[in-house]
Amino acid sequence: MNLDDFVFPGPELRQGIEYVCQGDRAFLQIEAEVGVLQVRRWPPGFASLVRTIVGQQLSAKAARAIFQRLNQLMELTPGGLAAASEADLKQAGLSRAKIATCKQLADAILTERLRLETLPSLPDAAIVAELTQIKGIGPWTAEIYLLFCLERLNSFPAADLAIQVSYQMLKGLDSRPTRQEMTALVQPLEPYRGVVAHLLWHYYRFRAR
Repeated sequence: MNLDDFVFPGPELRQGIEYVCQGDRAFLQIEAEVGVLQVRRWPPGFASLVRTIVGQQLSAKAARAIFQRLNQLMELTPGGLAAASEADLKQAGLSRAKIATCKQLADAILTERLRLETLPSLPDAAIVAELTQIKGIGPWTAEIYLLFCLERLNSFPAADLAIQVSYQMLKGLDSRPTRQEMTALVQPLEPYRGVVAHLLWHYYRFRAR
């Protein structure tokens, strides 16, 4: 499974881009400077959630390499990961903490304490509450899942370092905004805060490399 391909925005996302750019014209600069937005789209489910866990506090390149090794090691299903040894998972590049999180996630799904297939019917806050009951899954992981897998365009991972750095570059700020500051800064752009995230990641990929 390749979860690192990018796709062009569909009609709803393009509508969101227009809305964001009307609300804050600084965002017009992004596509003008670095090209048409492309975004990640991941299929909902266990493998994509594992990919998100893998990406916690890691560069995109490192996370991609670890996830590829996991795919070579096993079939990325709850049963497959539950059966994998800690030694094999560590050899693939997972930290002890991420191994524990993935194991707990697999167990929660296998015992039906967490049913990923029901999440699309829930509001954003309820999905975050469901996912963060798993130790090691925090708001950032849940918000990424909302954006990449469920296409919830108001989900905004304000703690994301790349988003903060990108906003600082875009606005020419002296310092990087904090999570609380980012939340406040994009609040006027609801219900398309997730579009802001996609635009800022796109800007970061081209400006920060």
